[in-house]
Amino acid sequence: MKKIIYIAVVVLLLSVGVASAQTTREEIDMHPHIAMATQSVYAAPYFFEPIAKAPKGYKPFYITHYGRHGSRYESQERYRKFLHDVFHIADSLNLLTEKGREVMAYADKVYDAQYKRVGELTRVGFEQHKAIARRMYQNFKPVFSNGAIIESRSSVRNRCIMSMAAFNESLKECEPMLETRMDVSESFQIVLRPVTEYNPLWTPAIENLNRSTNNEWGAHLKKWAANHNFEEALSKIFTDYRPIQAKINSSHFVFTKDLYKRLSFAQNMGWQDRSLLDEIFSPEVRHKLFIYDNYWWFNAFCSTSTKGSREFRALVRPLVEDIITYADAAIEGKNNCAANLRFGHDYFLLHLLGVMNFKEIPTEFDITDVEATCEKWRGYRVITMASNLQMVFYKSKKSPEVLVRFLHNENDVHLPIEAVEGPFYKWNDVRKYMLDRLAYLDK
Repeated sequence: MKKIIYIAVVVLLLSVGVASAQTTREEIDMHPHIAMATQSVYAAPYFFEPIAKAPKGYKPFYITHYGRHGSRYESQERYRKFLHDVFHIADSLNLLTEKGREVMAYADKVYDAQYKRVGELTRVGFEQHKAIARRMYQNFKPVFSNGAIIESRSSVRNRCIMSMAAFNESLKECEPMLETRMDVSESFQIVLRPVTEYNPLWTPAIENLNRSTNNEWGAHLKKWAANHNFEEALSKIFTDYRPIQAKINSSHFVFTKDLYKRLSFAQNMGWQDRSLLDEIFSPEVRHKLFIYDNYWWFNAFCSTSTKGSREFRALVRPLVEDIITYADAAIEGKNNCAANLRFGHDYFLLHLLGVMNFKEIPTEFDITDVEATCEKWRGYRVITMASNLQMVFYKSKKSPEVLVRFLHNENDVHLPIEAVEGPFYKWNDVRKYMLDRLAYLDK
């Protein structure tokens, strides 16, 4: 009997080891809808691991947080129109296959469902934030004792305001005696959404530089993309895709990627014909599209070695300073809030993660190998809809030292500095590290 139990334990441990060493292809094959990471539903529950217990005698007393809005409708009308225009151009030129007409009917449903809802939060996104709030409450109950004050601030965008409302609604359901204070104002957009005229550091030129592929990393990406062809997938929809591609002025690779991304976006509205997509885009094609999209997002918004990303990251200085200011006040007893929650956007969460440089989310490494880059930085683990960073502060009656831990998408992450224990760090060390990182990135 003991031998059987021993063998079972060994098998379990081996299976865990295999799971943790999965490639991006294996993970995406298991969860196909996460391939277009930033456009995917909150994927964190697929990758949850037990969080570490606090050092003996320490209890949580304060939380500070930045969360991306939950699943939304398309952010711009041009994205909503993309599928509609592509398929109706193809139809007018008599270039649709039978399967293409089936996809056009699906695309029209996606188009109609978003009428006058561009940029707004979907019900899926609302429920994502309710679930995250419930888990935050369950994980750190002492923070949310009777009468605790929870302060939330949001970007002025509808999707962020509604995400904030969902989060606070859920916390109140968990603990009705909480006092939840929500605020939306242009006065603090420099903190939550710093691409605003109120930010003296922001210019449209910086944003354009950030997105541009006319640079060294862009050359690597274009060279890699030129070696891939998706005619087999496109021929299932179009008798000839080239006239359509020419009309929308897009490269072969980007046209295919945008087609897949927009078709898969319906997951954010709570419905998606997965079988239809799988009939057109094979697992291999899906993975190649992920690599392109993932590499672009890493270099544009998270890497600390690319010029555009570094300059754009300077915009999050007010956010980092805001986090430090409110945390200091909470520790000194000058902040009467048990939690300061912020609801914003993907770019700025990514840049905040870049400043922090967690071991699990590297920001500097050789990017000449496009495919290898995407094994090191996996967007679907980093920045889907509703992605978030939580900082939880702990104190002990037996020690004056305040500790802090970080949870990215509700999993423990680690800093490249000395820890007290596991993912727990001295706040004074973390505070200095954050300011040093800002100084480094300002160079």
